[in-house]
Amino acid sequence: MRDKTDQILNAAIKVFIKKGFLQTTTQEIAKEADVAEVTLYRKFSTKQNLFETVVKKALENEFHTKVMKFAEEPKTEDFLTRILDDRLTALSKNRKLAKTLLAESFMGHLVEDINFPVIIYNGLKKGLDIHFARLEDKTDTNLLANQIGGILLSNLTFPSEVPYYKLPAKNKEELLNRYVNSLNAFIAS
Repeated sequence: MRDKTDQILNAAIKVFIKKGFLQTTTQEIAKEADVAEVTLYRKFSTKQNLFETVVKKALENEFHTKVMKFAEEPKTEDFLTRILDDRLTALSKNRKLAKTLLAESFMGHLVEDINFPVIIYNGLKKGLDIHFARLEDKTDTNLLANQIGGILLSNLTFPSEVPYYKLPAKNKEELLNRYVNSLNAFIAS
């Protein structure tokens, strides 16, 4: 039974990326998943419910768990580097999905609890709060989360010729150092 659910979720991601939420039909997803449309409805009841499940699964698995783990880093520089490296890798590997989620959020097609930018911001903020509380540092985590969100958004909307995840290690390190130095300057101000 779990296999059919995974088949449907994986197919839904492909079709939603290709066509967006509004243009996608449950019939197309069922065809892509190689299941009957009635099976899709038994598991998810509506296209909206399926879309929300796909988004929540992607965000919870790929983001929140990692940020909370990164927050345990004793050095802020290492914490920020790990967040940025992980998020830039994920965004560059899943650029189409991220752009689809962003577009659907801006068009108001997503309910608040799966609003992509809000979820990313809240996850970052929570990780930053935990990290700086452990250090007894009073850095403004609202503004710092905005700064990090800006870096991520700019990489999504203005991608370089070579996706981040394909850059040589030296180039990644140089880019991350520039970003972390700018964030450190903000923290020190």
